[in-house]
Amino acid sequence: MNQQRETKIIKQNPLKNFSDVRLYVIISSGLAKKPVLETLQEVIEGGADAVQLREKTMSDSEFLAMAKEFRRITSQSKTLFIVNDRTGIAKKVDADGLHIGQSDLTIHSARKIIGYDRILGVSTHTIVQARKAQQEGADYISAGPIFPTSTKDYEPPVGLDYLKEVKREITMPFVAIGAINLENLNEILSSGGTRIAICSAIICSDNILQTTRSFKSQIFSHTLLVN
Repeated sequence: MNQQRETKIIKQNPLKNFSDVRLYVIISSGLAKKPVLETLQEVIEGGADAVQLREKTMSDSEFLAMAKEFRRITSQSKTLFIVNDRTGIAKKVDADGLHIGQSDLTIHSARKIIGYDRILGVSTHTIVQARKAQQEGADYISAGPIFPTSTKDYEPPVGLDYLKEVKREITMPFVAIGAINLENLNEILSSGGTRIAICSAIICSDNILQTTRSFKSQIFSHTLLVN
């Protein structure tokens, strides 16, 4: 009974929970070493605060089936579930949020579909884009790619300077993204990135559970030091 009640509360208050996000894991079947649902389970167990389902080439019907499974699994945890790009499917499966890129539909159009009680995130690569996302009512932005990355090879790396710029100017939550790993994580944390989005470094790992825990531990330790 308590678990059911807690799940209901989580789903009613996704906006409140996003400010607490520290580790945000992006899951894609084309990259993951293990089946995506197994990957999801291990990422949740490892301490991910939010997960994003990102499938650029999958058909809508396949994506919908997978998103329903992600919703079922994440509803049993405190992990937020974000859908990448597919606005209608985010609405249909009652995801906690939607993440859109610069070439996707507008924030206004996305809001008309998902409403204002769901999280809306926007990818940004320049401070002008970050300001625009904030002005138009996004709930968070991703800032990156910080380092060169094969998952977004069409976007040049923006570097740590952009992250510091966002830290100075933007008041809403932001997530650092782009080829972040355990070796360069402290550079991100020291530059003001307190919310970290990870894809390959976790889902391509030989030990997804332990790698997730290592990221969460390193982020948590840094948070304790600065606070």
